[in-house]
Amino acid sequence: MSRFVALASGTLLVAATTFAVAQEKKPTKTQGLEEMRLEQFSLPLQVSSGYELRARRIVFAPGGTVVEHAHAERPGIVYVLQGSMTEHRGDSARLVKAGETWVEDAGTVHWLENTSNAPCVFVSVDLVRK
Repeated sequence: MSRFVALASGTLLVAATTFAVAQEKKPTKTQGLEEMRLEQFSLPLQVSSGYELRARRIVFAPGGTVVEHAHAERPGIVYVLQGSMTEHRGDSARLVKAGETWVEDAGTVHWLENTSNAPCVFVSVDLVRK
């Protein structure tokens, strides 16, 4: 019986020590991050209250299109993860590739197309009415 008590006591001591060591490893400062600001704009200039923040991962198929639309009441930021697409604003068009981004602010009116042979995957973060 005393061997059992000693073994149980030893097991509890090891468990308590392991827990204490685990608690000590909790970080006390943030480190090891590299931030690169991609886009930013002031919200009060874009929208009034009554909006929600939305983040979407979108797969844009080869040959896909998005009709011309405005962002006067739906500002956002887009970041391309994979592939490429063409963004058209007025008379200008630009090829947007993986790692690139753009702002969709109150003055943005544009349409999109994927003329490549591969899907374009992007993240769209925008404000939408509740």
